[in-house]
Amino acid sequence: MRILIPIISLIMVGCGSTPYQDDYTKHVNLLGNNYLTKENYKFSFVDDNLSVDLRGLYSQNDTTASTPIMYYGDAGIAGALVQLTTHSVIINSQRDAKLASQQIEADQFIQPLINLSRDISLNDLVGEHRAHFVAFNQQATDTVVIKPIFFSLTDMSELSLKAIVWMTQPKDQQQKRQKFKYRNMIQVYSPKLTESQYQQILEGDKNILPEILTSLLKKTLDITEAALTGQYDNNNKKTQTFLINTESNNQVLRGFIAAEKCDYQVIQDIHHWLVAYPIARLENQADLQCEKNNNNNEMGRALTTIE
Repeated sequence: MRILIPIISLIMVGCGSTPYQDDYTKHVNLLGNNYLTKENYKFSFVDDNLSVDLRGLYSQNDTTASTPIMYYGDAGIAGALVQLTTHSVIINSQRDAKLASQQIEADQFIQPLINLSRDISLNDLVGEHRAHFVAFNQQATDTVVIKPIFFSLTDMSELSLKAIVWMTQPKDQQQKRQKFKYRNMIQVYSPKLTESQYQQILEGDKNILPEILTSLLKKTLDITEAALTGQYDNNNKKTQTFLINTESNNQVLRGFIAAEKCDYQVIQDIHHWLVAYPIARLENQADLQCEKNNNNNEMGRALTTIE
């Protein structure tokens, strides 16, 4: 009985566990001071399929109604464990199904964007980072692997990118439960689309979307390279609360500024994720060297910090 109680407890915890999400990861950093140099930094995408993965953004509420199950006491300890495990599988299956249905519904709202994205290759969006790109079948031990997923609000007013970034341990150095020496999530948000951009997309303009996706991916690659080459000084950084002003509400983010440019800030949050938000360009920032050829940089959301 003393053995049965912890086993049942673990199974019951499993009943409330989070379903698998391919746009989520926990931070891992076993690099120490052994960062890559700019000369040996190379990146690759997660597979040789370079098509754009664009999804509608939905609220990831995976709660489900309680599923009743009758446990038969005369089945013995082994039978009880089987029943509990079955219950756990049923609950997780229901939650996965709900998330899947929410994603399908969200995708329907942004179908014009998805249709336009089908003709775009990630290879067309990397810009000057092409010099560091290696093909999927040429990945080496120190190749940084990136899985980019683009998202759009259901009203198609704003796009973002989530990228899972990792480096694997050499097989002879892999610990029992740790195959990564670095793994993290990078999020980059676009400015709000202008009315003109929005109308052009609805009319099937094939130029606007690649420009926005290029800006998002290039910033993601900038951040990835900076993080893996040790350019972010995380020592003695004071944690702040950031209020991110949007059209509908204020989002709250805890972390510190890892990097600051004239058009966006990179914040490392309490999960160690790196999040880049565009910021409004102020008059006293006119002397900063910003990209002048990207209209998307002209608009942004303001960040307010609270000590």
